[in-house]
Amino acid sequence: MSSNDLNNKKVSITSLLFSYSPKLLIIAVTIGALSGFFYSLIIPIIVNSIQVKASDEVEVNASYFQSYDFINGNEGWVFFLTVIIILFTKAASVILVNNIAKSATAELKLNIVKRINSMKLDDMEKVGFSRLLNLLTEDVLSVANAAVGIPVIVVSIVTIIGMFSYLFILNSIVFAIVIVSVIFGIILYQTPVRLVRSSYVKSREFSDVIQEGLRGLIFGAFELKLDRNKSKNYIKEEIEIPLLKSTKLEKMADGVLHLSATASDLLSFFIIGFLVFVLPSYIPFPKEESAGIIMALLYIAGPIATILGMFRELEIGNIALKRIHALECFDGELYCNDSQPLPEWNTYNVKGVSYKYSSKKFDNSFSLKPVSLSFSRSQINFIVGGNGSGKSTLSKLISLHYQCNEGEILFDNMIVDESNIALARERISVIYSDYYLFSKLYKKQNLSDIEKVNFYLESLGLSGKTDFVNGYFTTTKLSDGQRRRLALLVALIEDKDIYIFDEWAADQDPEFKKIFYHQILPTMKKDNKLVIVVSHDDRYFKCADRLIFMDGGELVGIESKEKESATMI
Repeated sequence: MSSNDLNNKKVSITSLLFSYSPKLLIIAVTIGALSGFFYSLIIPIIVNSIQVKASDEVEVNASYFQSYDFINGNEGWVFFLTVIIILFTKAASVILVNNIAKSATAELKLNIVKRINSMKLDDMEKVGFSRLLNLLTEDVLSVANAAVGIPVIVVSIVTIIGMFSYLFILNSIVFAIVIVSVIFGIILYQTPVRLVRSSYVKSREFSDVIQEGLRGLIFGAFELKLDRNKSKNYIKEEIEIPLLKSTKLEKMADGVLHLSATASDLLSFFIIGFLVFVLPSYIPFPKEESAGIIMALLYIAGPIATILGMFRELEIGNIALKRIHALECFDGELYCNDSQPLPEWNTYNVKGVSYKYSSKKFDNSFSLKPVSLSFSRSQINFIVGGNGSGKSTLSKLISLHYQCNEGEILFDNMIVDESNIALARERISVIYSDYYLFSKLYKKQNLSDIEKVNFYLESLGLSGKTDFVNGYFTTTKLSDGQRRRLALLVALIEDKDIYIFDEWAADQDPEFKKIFYHQILPTMKKDNKLVIVVSHDDRYFKCADRLIFMDGGELVGIESKEKESATMI
């Protein structure tokens, strides 16, 4: 779906709830409408109960109210029964919609999680991890807050409609004046709402910037502690300034909405003043109707204020929902559940693969020029080169995290495509420089696996640092080197066909570098694994069967211990 299509697509809180549970929502709205109907009967019941017919000649004063038997009269029972009905119908409507909203937003959150999980990695990087986190937290919360107000709005709308009907019965001229005034009030309120919408949208964009700033504040705490000026400048530029701009936009937008809401809320008093002080001078206005009309107008003020008070939540909720639906601009990866398992393979072929990063900031973004290589099992490959040479990009193409713009990747003669990419990835294990360490092995463990874990904990110097209990590591709060060794342990337990290590040994001391290069890699080769290491450790280049040299996004050379294994396609 293109961004233009998305902008034209109508997304709303109501459609979200309806798509989740249409029957329950209809029931809840119907009950809410019933509650609103009984709300609208309150004033007619009261007015009717105290209305004195001209023929009765009874003076309506304080003594009249004290002497009238409301409880024993029919009006009293009708009134209290109506209040009880309102209590239960309104509560039922609110509870039903609240339950629907909670379930719908929970499902929405899970859908976002699945959507993010199915996104291409480079698309995730384009969106930004801070924005994705905001979608899962603030935006979903805004949608939930807006959704729970729907039954209250329904009750208020039906109440207003009922009171309008009552006004029409009392006096059609007054009804017409009120309708015209309400239409004017809606225009008075909706015009600024449309004007400030862009302010709320911009404010939400600033929240993504703030989220990224907070991320840097936490994960960059060590660096910021070492430089006071850097710390102050970082907080000011990445958090304080965006926060002030966001707050300014919201204050301005809220101020406009509150001013408009107050003006619209007081509209009923303007109407009352017009009816009491102006209209009688031009049109005969029966006094016996005035009490009911004024009470109805005062009563309407409450529901109108409720609706106007919910507009801000609904507006922010709809903006948040549209931000969430913006993820539909990115095509998710398609996995075929009925794909055939990959057959056993001997060579992993990369044919003419290229990749170009898209960048909005720079015209000349980095690109990897076409690369062709053939890898074999039981082979140790080192990819070497300077910073920005394309090593990491090539490794992400080989690991199938990035999908190449041109070229193809094959297991023997089987091309990797959308139908089998998920199965192909299951043959690969990677430890990148920015890896994430999970505290649990998300696979069934047998006794052999547990024995292997304990063996590697000992051999990698992690015994006593963390333990493996009930499928979990007791802690992952370790030093950088220890965490990387624990990530290596997990990779070894997964027992994949292809292993890719991106500068794994960079923060290891000499003892564990030696273990990695002289023990672990040869063992993996012996176990028929394909090993690819991105490395600067020229002292250990002799451990490789093949050196692959990258420079400026190009494959510039290959050195091999056995020339016949240095196959270029």
